[in-house]
Amino acid sequence: MNPLPRLTLLLAAAAFLASNGPLQASGFQLREQSPSAQGNAFAGVSARGFDIGSMYFNPATLTAFDGFQVVTGLSFVAPVAELSGATATRATLGGPLAPFGGTTIAGAASHGDAANNAILPNLYAMWSVSKDFKLGLSVNAPFGLVTDYDADFIGRYHALKSDLKTVDVAVNAAYRVHPKFSVGASLVYRTVEAELSNAVDMGQIAFLGLASSTNPVYPSSIWLPFSPTAASFDGKATIQGDTHVLGYKAGLTFQPTEAFTLGLSYHGATKPKVEGTVTYRYPTDVPVASQPYFNAVVNGAHLVDGGATAEVELPDTLSLGLAWDVTPTLALALEASRTGWSSFKELRVAFDSGQADSVTHENWRDTWYCALGATWKLSEALSLRAGVATDQGAVKEVYRTPRIPDGDRTWFSTGLGYRLSDRLTFDVAYTHILVKDGKLALQAGTPGNPDFFRGDLTGTYRNRINILAASLRMSF
Repeated sequence: MNPLPRLTLLLAAAAFLASNGPLQASGFQLREQSPSAQGNAFAGVSARGFDIGSMYFNPATLTAFDGFQVVTGLSFVAPVAELSGATATRATLGGPLAPFGGTTIAGAASHGDAANNAILPNLYAMWSVSKDFKLGLSVNAPFGLVTDYDADFIGRYHALKSDLKTVDVAVNAAYRVHPKFSVGASLVYRTVEAELSNAVDMGQIAFLGLASSTNPVYPSSIWLPFSPTAASFDGKATIQGDTHVLGYKAGLTFQPTEAFTLGLSYHGATKPKVEGTVTYRYPTDVPVASQPYFNAVVNGAHLVDGGATAEVELPDTLSLGLAWDVTPTLALALEASRTGWSSFKELRVAFDSGQADSVTHENWRDTWYCALGATWKLSEALSLRAGVATDQGAVKEVYRTPRIPDGDRTWFSTGLGYRLSDRLTFDVAYTHILVKDGKLALQAGTPGNPDFFRGDLTGTYRNRINILAASLRMSF
């Protein structure tokens, strides 16, 4: 039986699905890469896996497997992100324009689920070149987010749609340099697609541009129709782009005894430069007599279609795993991972048109993921798994935005593995994630603040996530 044609089809299918379904995890990193390991809340996966899917976390773990193997899996992720108690106001103004500042931004105080369900695929294949040398191929979606708000969302000037998709295709190699010690490395080809949109308070922009003009000085009859106390004139900006970048991973495993394995791995950071376009949709209800003045301000601010560029920070991760066979039927595992989100200082978009950069201050913090898991071998065919984990949110409260309403998480996972035959094993896992309530406390500030035209925004996010995953292991 030649498995290569079937593997080619699986690779194509996995790449397609990975490009069409990622969503937000802690920060926007996706841990859902192995249904078998998910049953243990990914505890110990950097030291030893139940299948070759552990190569994503630590390529050195491949030396624990033999022959030619394929694992294909899907994770259905159902997140909920609900905003309540929201308020929004425009920036305060000084001088003679003070009466026109601080006006309320229209919109409901609550918003239903802004997160999208997604299917995350993963695919792995391994060849045993020799007893000690293994090669692997993997397809994954390591980062991603999707949040999508209604057009009249109270925080629409901060965010409407945020969509980040990544696909990793990696070549992995592992070598057993000593009966107790293995090393591994991966070369990763990463593609990135991004779409960001938000409403633009073009009425406020036109109002301030005309009312504060000194050359010429416009009469109030020109700029009053644009004042926030009179009406709102919303436009929309949409930024889309894509790119690709190379990355790497490295790892090692150490097995001092038959029952005890340690693993250490490092996933290098990447900084892809996303290049694409910005397109604007303008309000259609501007009074005819005011249209020329509105156009002059919009064009003067360079709010026109054109090219756009942004650098996306995708951080590094350092992981330590431990796996311990306590008895022939009971195994315990630990995992600790540190992700360098502190490198994500800001999201800056530069425009070819001459428009001022769009800047969102992020100032994230490094995060820890710590997990404890257990596996019970009930028979030669059936194993049960369980695990718990704490997953620190990357977002500091003062910088939380509607694009990524992240928060601290607690994982509760369970799963099982069942060997259908000598060549087929089925794994399934379920996880429920509790997310700490997240406060919004964005301030418009002064005209130099990036949020000046976005306005103040407060509220509380209540989030939760359910994950159902399954995979099939095939040996040839």
